[in-house]
Amino acid sequence: MPYKVKVHFEKPYSEVTVTNGHYPYLDKNGLKLENLNVAAGAMYEISAALINGAGTVIVYVTDGTARLRFRYAIPNDSDYDGNIYAPKTEAVSKGDFDKLTDEVNALKERIGP
Repeated sequence: MPYKVKVHFEKPYSEVTVTNGHYPYLDKNGLKLENLNVAAGAMYEISAALINGAGTVIVYVTDGTARLRFRYAIPNDSDYDGNIYAPKTEAVSKGDFDKLTDEVNALKERIGP
């Protein structure tokens, strides 16, 4: 059963392709999502096939001279309404996590047992 996904673009991008890794998706109006220029706030609704309860959406964009790829595991990376956002919010970096751990340990030492 397909899963309805709404792909939102928070920034303008060029050369946008939304794919499952094998072929570009078509939006609900039949537009092939390949090599598009999108404006900030643009949204495309697609149907992502779920195999064993999971699907894939990969968004390729060009931002200036940078080529970026955002990969989404569907339905895990979408909200309850099927929304995903480009750029994808990244997880906390290892360095940021280590810094936070150090700060927590310092607070524990100050507070004491």
